[in-house]
Amino acid sequence: MIFILDTCTINNLLQVDLINNDEDEYYLEYDYLSMIGQQFKIKLPQKNYNELKDTFAKNFSDGGKIKFIRNYMSRNIYSYLDHANNIDFNSSLAFIKSICPKYLNEDNGELHSTAYALYLSRYNTKNLAFQTYFVTDDDEAIQDFKSIFRINFLGEILTTIDLLLILSIYEVISYKNVMDFAHNLKKQYIKNYNDLLFQIQALQSPIGKLLPEDKFSAKESSFLSKLYQDVDALDLEEIKHDMENPEYESIKRRQRNIMGKPEYKSVKKEQKNIDLSLNKLLNEDLKKVRVLDKKIEEIKSQYWTMDKI
Repeated sequence: MIFILDTCTINNLLQVDLINNDEDEYYLEYDYLSMIGQQFKIKLPQKNYNELKDTFAKNFSDGGKIKFIRNYMSRNIYSYLDHANNIDFNSSLAFIKSICPKYLNEDNGELHSTAYALYLSRYNTKNLAFQTYFVTDDDEAIQDFKSIFRINFLGEILTTIDLLLILSIYEVISYKNVMDFAHNLKKQYIKNYNDLLFQIQALQSPIGKLLPEDKFSAKESSFLSKLYQDVDALDLEEIKHDMENPEYESIKRRQRNIMGKPEYKSVKKEQKNIDLSLNKLLNEDLKKVRVLDKKIEEIKSQYWTMDKI
């Protein structure tokens, strides 16, 4: 099995796994890329490697994280780079473009990964079928190229979660590792997540000196704790109420959802940033989160684990 990793997959595997210790030094808790590389072949076309170098820092504001990832890339990622025969690879690339006219004037890593899978299958391996697997979390690319992988017997297009599930089958990591990663990946997709949690914590803690200790009643403090739990768990349906059509919203639902509670009105009156951050969170494009939620539910219901014997 050969895994061709998209830029977004490598970024996700590194960013979700990156933590710092008490000495404020960064490290990878599991180093999933190394685990994958020990079990299977990882290969990158030149385009993916270039994209990775250009984009990996865009989600970081911490210079320490950027330095760590840059050093990791120079030590490890470069070894995955495969220098293809230009004539054969360009032939594969031209074929993919000819059957996907959308990409005639586009040039990105997903296109090159698909062409590279065809190149490896037809020109560079003795096993011509079902050997190359493209791993990406780009939903558009999955839709654009999945039929090419199927019709040409290349293998499959997988997501990062699929790849980690394969590691769990090989008992390299646990099923719990996969589910924890999926939950943390959701947090990665939601830009306002950490800011909102910080604001709720600041309101709860008198140490922050942002508000007097007795500013909120016991009921309002309990409400803030529940809000923190729901945001931390990314239970957005519990938080959100039908803001566009409130007249059709039942009284019970309005009471059940946090944004319809009187305690919420008291909190946002004292700290408007909470309201701004929460509305940003709920109005973000959560397509990736919803896709990931669906994947998680499919795994829980259909993926074989020991407890399902």
